[in-house]
Amino acid sequence: MAAAHLRRQEVEPLSPRSTNIQYKARPQKQTSMKEDIQETSDEEAKKAEAARRAAKEKEYAPPPPDWVIQPPVAKDGLIEKYRTGRLLGKGGFALAYEGGLRSKDSPLNKHVFALKVVRSRMSQKKMEEKFRTELQIHAKMSHPNIVEFHRAFTYQDCTYVVLEMCPNGSVMDMVKKRKFLTLPEVRRLTVQLCGAIKYMHARSVIHRDLKMGNLFLDHDMNLKIGDFGLAAVLVSKDEYEGIFDYAKSRRTTLCGTPNYIAPEILEKGKGGHDHKVDIWAIGVIL
Repeated sequence: MAAAHLRRQEVEPLSPRSTNIQYKARPQKQTSMKEDIQETSDEEAKKAEAARRAAKEKEYAPPPPDWVIQPPVAKDGLIEKYRTGRLLGKGGFALAYEGGLRSKDSPLNKHVFALKVVRSRMSQKKMEEKFRTELQIHAKMSHPNIVEFHRAFTYQDCTYVVLEMCPNGSVMDMVKKRKFLTLPEVRRLTVQLCGAIKYMHARSVIHRDLKMGNLFLDHDMNLKIGDFGLAAVLVSKDEYEGIFDYAKSRRTTLCGTPNYIAPEILEKGKGGHDHKVDIWAIGVIL
């Protein structure tokens, strides 16, 4: 009896209603045309950004060899050699490395400089002119609170600019590490910054890219203004002949770092900008 009851349970037929149940498939997520367009545009933006980065990397100079040789300035001059070290940072189209100068009078790497490296031949002529202007302006600057320019030379299809080494990084690096500066430190750095800007403006030079990332710190934590890539001279050609024209001595180029740009640089048709853009940047830095 128990076995028969078990068999009845095993072979108990389903009811007619059970066999007629239709199982509905789980509905798939519907995407709107707007979402599809958004996904496509995001993918295109990512591809464009990747292409832009790849193109920018091509503009940079290749890594320098272990030794960089500077040709003698004069026929009977000495050949100087720099031992390249770690990468210090990247700029718009330049790389910066440590460079230890080999000298007979001192052990290797006692004199350490910053080597700014760019391609001797750039893809855009405008970039070459910009770099040439940077060298011409920076080479004429001589102030305790401006990164010292030593020399520039070409070696193996690259141009090397030998600059003063600032081992303590930038003011931006210091602020990120410490979160804040003390009032005496701010006063000291402000006096040094304003002194250097006053020196530049007295020589009709405007920096146009003053920011905490371009203010470097030497061994003694003294401030040094660097990166003259956007610097310009406010003297017009007519002024060399003794004719002063206020409009001609102003600049109209749209340039700078977004958070530090003065309003007159962004305003078109307002007569351009002058040295006051650096004053604005000082206020933003403080």
